[in-house]
Amino acid sequence: MERQQIDVPSVDEDAVGIHIEKIQMKKSINLLHCTAILVAVTGHVSIFISPTMILANTGSVGLTLIMWIVGGFINLSLALCFTELGTMFPFSGGPYVYILNVFGPLPAFMLLWGYFLLINGPFWAFVSYGASVYILQPFFPTCRPPEIGVKILGGWILVTFVALNGVYMKYVTKVQTFLSSTKVIGLLLIVVCGIIQLVRGETDHFENIMANSKTDLGSISFAAFFSTFSYGGWQVISSLMEETKNPARDLPRAVYITFFIVMIVYILTNVAFFTVLSPTELLRSDAVAVLFMQNFYGPLTPVITILVGLCCIGVLNASIMGHSRVLFAGARNGHFPSIFGTLQTTFLTPWAAILAITFLALFLLFSGGLVLFIEYIQVFSIIMTLMVLSALLYLRRYRPEMKRPYKVNIALPIVMLVINFVMLLICVITEPTRTGMALVLFFTGVPVYLFGVIWKSKPKSFNDIIYKTTVILQKTFLLGKSE
Repeated sequence: MERQQIDVPSVDEDAVGIHIEKIQMKKSINLLHCTAILVAVTGHVSIFISPTMILANTGSVGLTLIMWIVGGFINLSLALCFTELGTMFPFSGGPYVYILNVFGPLPAFMLLWGYFLLINGPFWAFVSYGASVYILQPFFPTCRPPEIGVKILGGWILVTFVALNGVYMKYVTKVQTFLSSTKVIGLLLIVVCGIIQLVRGETDHFENIMANSKTDLGSISFAAFFSTFSYGGWQVISSLMEETKNPARDLPRAVYITFFIVMIVYILTNVAFFTVLSPTELLRSDAVAVLFMQNFYGPLTPVITILVGLCCIGVLNASIMGHSRVLFAGARNGHFPSIFGTLQTTFLTPWAAILAITFLALFLLFSGGLVLFIEYIQVFSIIMTLMVLSALLYLRRYRPEMKRPYKVNIALPIVMLVINFVMLLICVITEPTRTGMALVLFFTGVPVYLFGVIWKSKPKSFNDIIYKTTVILQKTFLLGKSE
């Protein structure tokens, strides 16, 4: 059985509470890989969708651009807060590990449960579906691709990249660098077209730039909410710390580089949209990039659709790498069945954790219940952020002696805590049914925790079935315990 020896970073053993595994995942991720993953997942594909939602709540071109700036800085601040904890606890699991070592097993399980149920499966299904739509769109120029075809191709894309992630991690990181570049190329193509329009003098939509701006608190709050969500996805990098060669050095650098690139490109992309499309035209479309290219130069439309499709695949690939590590970390700490805490002994990747999320994603992809679950992602993201910021502030107050390779100004997590609490309050007030259902699903984790973790004296027949199933799966797929 292959074993990978690594140097374990120096951390406070009492605070961490995680033992060193006999089987370890390879440290194969460097600064370039971190940045490539972050660029791919930060904002995922929202730049091609969110402009419509943000404009609908701002009412003007000027306020829309301001909101894109605000959302970028909010996410940069949150990413830096996550970075402090990520360099303190450089282990697979990200937010789950932080909460486990600060607030204990029940809050950590709740976060893990919500992450699995409301983030992982729905997001993989959503991104696979989006990639399929954009790849097929050029073949159906006058109509939407057939739904069954979209789902079959989406399922094939999902299974293919799951297989790559399970077999050869080093190859996957190289593929990720290429896929990240397709997102940048697609956005730069739009930006260049926008510059050409500006040189031609197409600035009509920038006259009276603040005209029709909405001033009511509800609209402004929702515009800020959508702009903040539009830069989301970067949280996945905190789940890869155990495989990062030098997390204390590379993670902060990757965060700064990523947001410098993404914010500039996103703002310029929005400027480009308004050189071709009027606010009224933009509000009518969910596929803004396609409409933009159709109006600018029709023959380039297939190019932009393919680039967006590859961008979706890049987001999926990075999400598979990061999301599965959270489930893996929870299982090896006894919060999910032990089979999910195993590694495939040849490739040293968490096959069982990856496959569990894959089955959920495929079910959602083909069941038609995808849209409802996607709406819950935003609510759980806020809950997770509130928990992580609370953990950071708790450690600052009660564990000031802990080693912090990277440290943010204390004002930053405090301000971000207030902002996210206000966002959650707005969700509760404006969408009580949807938010309430998301919270109900989240709190179903309590009885699951009581049954699966707390109840130790389960019937012998039940334990025998679980044990025999685990052994069969381990022998079939050559899975080894990471302890």
